[in-house]
Amino acid sequence: MRNAIKTSLALGGSLVLGLCLALPTASEAKTKGKKKNCAVAETLFQATGQGDLDGDGLSDCREVRQLRTSANNPDSDADQLTDGEEVEGRSDPLAPDSDDDGISDGEDTTPRIPEQKVEGFLDALTCPQVGVLGSISALGTTATLDDVTEFEEGSCADLAALLTAGTPVFVEIEIAEDSLGVLTAIEVELEEHHDEHDDGDDDEHDDD
Repeated sequence: MRNAIKTSLALGGSLVLGLCLALPTASEAKTKGKKKNCAVAETLFQATGQGDLDGDGLSDCREVRQLRTSANNPDSDADQLTDGEEVEGRSDPLAPDSDDDGISDGEDTTPRIPEQKVEGFLDALTCPQVGVLGSISALGTTATLDDVTEFEEGSCADLAALLTAGTPVFVEIEIAEDSLGVLTAIEVELEEHHDEHDDGDDDEHDDD
């Protein structure tokens, strides 16, 4: 009987231990939730210029947590363009030849990452804030929104308001994919979308 009890307790202890190992702790969950949040650091950087060890124009927090570039090296991929210049120009700060044309970004007059377009109704939209990335989803594709993303025919807040109100929002999104496979929205444009219908049939019904 005692042996059976000991066996049950041992099995129960193993199960509990397994669950504890599988489930993230509160601190780990909190850390993951704030992984891409650089609001405080970015606000300080924009106000004072502090928090940019390598002087490339990007805050250390943004480099480490969002861009995965080096906070101690102004040119992470050694292509003669600083990480800040590459982010602003939409080339890849982690690839010396962003468009893979055989010419180093520093010598290339058009080093911009090749883009793809997605057209469809918005599924979800979270606007970026200072130091916090946003996201946009359409046709099953989700891309990051940052402070360089351009919005045409309405701001991000305008599109978010339409989506919240239940209005179908049809957009064209230009998306770039970096060397690590991260998708970033370069430009978002609100487009007019009309359902196909037969005006002639409507006229006939009106005449009746």
